[in-house]
Amino acid sequence: MSGSMLTPAAFCDELPPTAREMFIKWGRFLYSTVDFNMPDSPLHAKSHCERVLFHALMMGAMEMGDDDVEALEILAHASIFHDTRRQDDSLDTGHGARAAVHYEDFCREHPDEIVFHPEAVYLMRYHDLDDSRGIKAIRKAFPDKSERVGKLYAIFKDADALDRWRLGRWGLDEKYLRTPSSHRLVGKARELVGATMNPKILAYYDNLIDTMMQERKGHHD
Repeated sequence: MSGSMLTPAAFCDELPPTAREMFIKWGRFLYSTVDFNMPDSPLHAKSHCERVLFHALMMGAMEMGDDDVEALEILAHASIFHDTRRQDDSLDTGHGARAAVHYEDFCREHPDEIVFHPEAVYLMRYHDLDDSRGIKAIRKAFPDKSERVGKLYAIFKDADALDRWRLGRWGLDEKYLRTPSSHRLVGKARELVGATMNPKILAYYDNLIDTMMQERKGHHD
């Protein structure tokens, strides 16, 4: 096993029963089995995906119901695979599509370990693109359940966004969040970053983004 889960038990205990079970199962799977192009990235490797997994499952239980096992598993798969094929820590548009291909290949090669969910492919493929493109693709691919998959897409994008606190005090702009549950988790997301991220790395990005914000403000004054 390469590393172990970082989330304190107190956070895990806040998850509803099924979401908590999924978090432990797929969190362990993330650390033991899922490989990353950039395993040492301070921003887009396993610790980030673990936090996204936590948020996605918490929000999934709140928005879809803790008894919707399929929805929770789709969110879990998207969470642990979505940044696996990044090539840099910037926008890297297209990394979602690469991750989706990797996920599908992995499921095909390891059918005894993981059940393939086509919905997870779309959550990943379009998570780094504008919402309108993702919704359009989802409506075309899932005409009979586009509302359900679209809701999962919004949950997943918000779960990923909630971890922008890892960039420091300017990381998350709440007005861009899409779902009711995400607004309820803003404070919890910041606490989780503080509990699981190296404080020196967090301080580095906080100072970096703060400097950029101050320079931007100076240009507008």
